[in-house]
Amino acid sequence: MTDIRQTRRPLWLIAQDFINVLASLFGRSEEIAARHTILRPEWRLIGQWLRAGEALMRMLLMIEAAALPKPNTRMPLLREKRARAKRMMEFWPDKPDDWRVSFRVLLSDRRRPRRRSAAGDPNKSDPWDAARFKSAWPLAERAEALLRVFNDPLPYAQRLARRLYAVPHRARDVLRYTPDLPPLVGAVGFAAVCDAARDAPLVFDG
Repeated sequence: MTDIRQTRRPLWLIAQDFINVLASLFGRSEEIAARHTILRPEWRLIGQWLRAGEALMRMLLMIEAAALPKPNTRMPLLREKRARAKRMMEFWPDKPDDWRVSFRVLLSDRRRPRRRSAAGDPNKSDPWDAARFKSAWPLAERAEALLRVFNDPLPYAQRLARRLYAVPHRARDVLRYTPDLPPLVGAVGFAAVCDAARDAPLVFDG
């Protein structure tokens, strides 16, 4: 299998360094999963780091997608929904290769309504409320998905290219990120990837 990371190796090394730092701070995906529950403040912190890595990975996939040959067929804008048979799935923390995870490159514009905080609700003044636990599994799955994309980005870049040639107006959405993320990756490295991805959307408009 062709390793597309070699063509733009310096950019992918930025992602590699970030993933290594992420694992050193919070553990690998299986180690996060093994914790089962995490206190809310740390859960939010890990989520912030994962968002930084996901934003970085989306831009790298955009760069690689723009460098691929244009697909011969266009992806239909609307696909018929197919009913899926439900089946029981078992996941074990120490077997991340068996997890069923996905990496979302094109994010939905719809946002979930924000929940009211306990500080703003007079009926929730319990000081222990801020120390509630949250499930570690969603974070572990996102960390595993991030690693899988890094290890084999070609299929994800190919799928993204097909999508963006069909809906080129979504290309700019891939490059969006919140201003609190670059320092987590490293301002210089994040800026280098942003600069490399800046003109990528123009490819899909052509």
